[in-house]
Amino acid sequence: MESNSIKLAQGFLKDAQKASKGGWFSKPEWDIAAQYLDKAATAFKAARHFEEAADCYVKASDAYVQINAVYLAAKCYENAATLAATYAKDHDMAITYYSRASDLYRSQGAAADKAAEMMESAAKICEDIDTNRTIQLYDSALSIYETEDRGRFGVETFKRTIRYLLDKGRLSEAVGFQMRLSAICEHVNNRFELNKSNLSAIIILLAFGDSVEAGKKLDEFGQDVAFTRSKEAATAERLVQAYSDGDQDEYAKIASDQTITFLDIVIARLAAKTRIPGARRLEPRVNVKQAVHGDEHNAAGPVAPFVNDTVGEDDDDDLL
Repeated sequence: MESNSIKLAQGFLKDAQKASKGGWFSKPEWDIAAQYLDKAATAFKAARHFEEAADCYVKASDAYVQINAVYLAAKCYENAATLAATYAKDHDMAITYYSRASDLYRSQGAAADKAAEMMESAAKICEDIDTNRTIQLYDSALSIYETEDRGRFGVETFKRTIRYLLDKGRLSEAVGFQMRLSAICEHVNNRFELNKSNLSAIIILLAFGDSVEAGKKLDEFGQDVAFTRSKEAATAERLVQAYSDGDQDEYAKIASDQTITFLDIVIARLAAKTRIPGARRLEPRVNVKQAVHGDEHNAAGPVAPFVNDTVGEDDDDDLL
């Protein structure tokens, strides 16, 4: 079966080469060549010769470009990228193919979403390999949504990028992407997502330890009257106040509110784990009635009114 598929693929390659050369009195038939190369790729794939299949898709793409069939050319590079990533495990080549597919989809004019999708696919396969490159690829995808005025379709990609940044401890960059998401939500008048995004930005800033900037952002968000009337605004204001007061107990109480727990899981977890530098926190209260009656099973010893809960450098990992 495998040998038959290879022979079939080689036959298609010869036919493609013949069609692409033309003759003395005929021009190259790029449309026919592209079709044969597509068939050769399918045959090589059936034989599990994935590198050869990907190479055929690349050549087919070049042939489609010759006849200005840009969308089909982009699709060929997308197929090549899938083969490189899934079967050949050649991540660098897959990223190169996805990037080329993105360029072609975007040049096609009506496929900006597909162009962004290709860059996101490249970012996903890079996540466990190179953090900086992954961020660059996600940024490229999001920039396409923004510049092509397709921001509403990039909301989930923004959220995925922010989750990735928080997972990697890149809080400062996460704030930047969160603010870009807020700008998009405001532009498309997505009030529900805008309120949540603004609150998320405050939570990230406080987790980063920048209460001053959090206060400034809260004032900036306060210029939006609709936001000031939301539960998210009230919660953000309480968080900033608790952080400024150094009240860890109050902060933890607010972080357990549904307004926060219903946010993206990574944001909610970040809020729950945020520690205020230098904050003191009350120990659990003793049941006074039990203590007075001397219940030997439940009575507690002397109660220290406060315990130091200062966050040191070794506790940074607890934020994520």
